[in-house]
Amino acid sequence: MSARSRSLEEYRAKRDFGRTPEPHDAEAPAGTGRFVIQEHSATRWHLDLRLERDGVLVSFALPNGLPDDPAGNRKAVHTEDHPVEYLDFEGVIPEGQYGAGEMRVWDRGTYRCHSWQPRKIVVELEGRRVQGKFALFHVGPDEKDWLIHRMDQPGTHRDPSPEHVVPMLARLSTLPRHDDGWAYEVKWDGVRAVGHFTPGRVRFESRALNDITRQYPELRPLGRRLGTRTAVLDGEIVALDERGAPSFELLQRRMHLTGETDIRSRAKSIPVTYMIFDLLYLDGELLLRRPYRERRALLESLSLTGQAWSVPASFEGQGAQFLEASRKHGLEGIVAKRVGSPYQPGKRTGDWLKIKNTARQEVVIGGWLPGKGRREGELGALLVGVYEDGGLRYVGRVGTGFDAATLADLRQRLARLRRPTSPFTGRRPAKEAVYVEPDLVAEVEFTEWTSQGMLRHPSFRGLRSDKPPQEVVRERPEQADSDFTDPALEPLTLDDLLAHAEQLPDSRLEVEVDGRRLRLSNLDKVLWPKTGTTKAELIDYILRIAPVMLPHIKGHPLTLKRYPDGVEGPKFFEKRCPAHRPRWVETEPVWSERHHGMIDYCLVCDRPTLVWLANLAAIELHTNLSLAGAFDRPTMCMFDLDPGPGTGMAECCRVGQALRRMLERIQLESYAKTSGGKGLQVAVPLNHPEASFDRTKSFARTVAELFEQETPDLVVARMDKSLRAGKVFIDWSQNDPYKSTICAYSPRGRPEPTVSTPVAWDEVDRCAEGGDPDMLRFTIDVVLERVDREGDLFGPVVSLVQQLPDQSRTNVTSR
Repeated sequence: MSARSRSLEEYRAKRDFGRTPEPHDAEAPAGTGRFVIQEHSATRWHLDLRLERDGVLVSFALPNGLPDDPAGNRKAVHTEDHPVEYLDFEGVIPEGQYGAGEMRVWDRGTYRCHSWQPRKIVVELEGRRVQGKFALFHVGPDEKDWLIHRMDQPGTHRDPSPEHVVPMLARLSTLPRHDDGWAYEVKWDGVRAVGHFTPGRVRFESRALNDITRQYPELRPLGRRLGTRTAVLDGEIVALDERGAPSFELLQRRMHLTGETDIRSRAKSIPVTYMIFDLLYLDGELLLRRPYRERRALLESLSLTGQAWSVPASFEGQGAQFLEASRKHGLEGIVAKRVGSPYQPGKRTGDWLKIKNTARQEVVIGGWLPGKGRREGELGALLVGVYEDGGLRYVGRVGTGFDAATLADLRQRLARLRRPTSPFTGRRPAKEAVYVEPDLVAEVEFTEWTSQGMLRHPSFRGLRSDKPPQEVVRERPEQADSDFTDPALEPLTLDDLLAHAEQLPDSRLEVEVDGRRLRLSNLDKVLWPKTGTTKAELIDYILRIAPVMLPHIKGHPLTLKRYPDGVEGPKFFEKRCPAHRPRWVETEPVWSERHHGMIDYCLVCDRPTLVWLANLAAIELHTNLSLAGAFDRPTMCMFDLDPGPGTGMAECCRVGQALRRMLERIQLESYAKTSGGKGLQVAVPLNHPEASFDRTKSFARTVAELFEQETPDLVVARMDKSLRAGKVFIDWSQNDPYKSTICAYSPRGRPEPTVSTPVAWDEVDRCAEGGDPDMLRFTIDVVLERVDREGDLFGPVVSLVQQLPDQSRTNVTSR
């Protein structure tokens, strides 16, 4: 018997070739150099790597697929050798046979052997899908226990898959006024779940980031359907009733099970479906910043349809008809999503709106009342509340919607939470109330809110374990505005507002801006005494500049500089968003060393917020270089060119010219704007998922110090103000997560209403050559004319994706 034949004995012994279509071990010439990777949907999905050597295929099962970067190893199981004919085998191995399941070729090609030892193999694969150098090495006492390691970096950039994603949320709202730019989906009445999929591994997380994978075993085969793909999906787990409509009551019977036997049994009697509506990551690309329309197209291209999962349709336009159809089918409502919007984890923004057919509200259980009549001795009604101004406000009792099993379950849960005092602030329930710790969240259906803020006719729908009690507040439907973040906002002036304003008794005016109601005061107050410019003129400027300003300010934590008595009066910076802000003003919590805690920064996401800030005389709007939700990731690298005594804008422009030339040599685009004062700012757009402040600050400092070394008569990079006379200071320190810079198109608190204005590089060149300090000085009226004529010269800063070079490999010079 030949050595080749002996090596295939185990292969032959495990198979009945009268039943399996797998190839028999026909004699084949000895050879090396080919490989195949097969996708094997057996009891557990895996890949099989087979390397041709000495007339057989040396085989390894890869339960978690191939490693895609050198950062980690993956398990490899050394299996029996296979015949060379297996290089081309595809088919279904029947039940009862070893390895039963479908086998198909995933990749094939040739390999180069770098090392072949009994305990270590190093090969370089050259396939259609896989190119790279891999090491297989033996670990542990069992001959089968090996690991596979990638030794080189993949040829293309790969974003790491996010470990956790807090789902993006929708605002309770009315339908958008216009369908253009909106897509509509069914609002599923279930449990939100983000699915994380890597080859051979599946994990579902709830909104609260709890692992709920074992609760829904019928969803695990979705990982097999995705196969070798790595993906993060967003969707809703629902239980469908006999009509095919989602039933939260049915889902309740699945949500709180703990025993494996109960879970498996209930999965058969009450199966669930994963309704997938978003794709957040796919095969090395983080998709959060991609527009919704692109993410949906990628999701639909995956063709994810199965017994326990689906990608329901999304319709662009016809929102009113879709809402009416959902009502006729007894559905809870619909969700409207702006087609150009990014995915903002954990945020509840105006880009996603939920429009309901029935009134529902999440409430916190703070106690219960004993039953009367036929319910005597049992739980009669739940006492519920919502959080408001830091306390749990009582909003009513819930006495219907329970069956016997639900009552028994609630009684048991509440018994463990009893407390002697009321958790409610303000109004108290009846005297016979039994109080509990406010740990349980319920969902109720009701007819309306009373004028006293109480629920009318609430009915229990079920407990929710996917939301912390402290996040439960009264949901108030807001007027949807399809134009909040659309750069094509309809033109609006102060005169337009005043034509429909309501005069209030306190001399203030109530106006409506894009569906938001807000109050204006002291419009005739002079904010710039030198020019006589009033608050009314500031508000009019903000209204008219909003379409081009919003893309640059939207989503960035904001520091205000307020001038309540005008630019010649007292002024102050304000990082904490004012407590008296309208409820629709969004905020972002950020850690503050000075306050030793989190403070809420204002976020500007719409035109009404800009007007509200102008009414506060927040003349200067300073933004962080990062976006909310990505505080450690700058969207740009900023060089602030500040003229010292004896220098001015002309000298700043000469430094700006040299800086631009240097950046061009390392393939970086840059854009300039005035500071609104004497200086110039040069922005290098990044918008890259791997951008970091450590890198941008180091890069900016290196560039500034090199400029100082090479042009010491013109440039200084050190912070010491005594060194700045006759020179331009390149302030690199602005590249810091806790610092802010004046936003494009923001007015300044100078003697005249000047504006931080984007400028073209040819304007910078002319200023550098001509030396006129007023060439790049623009006031609010001039800026409006410029934008009408030239558009937004700073627009590419928002969207252009670039990456800073590796400084160790880049020859940076100012010349």
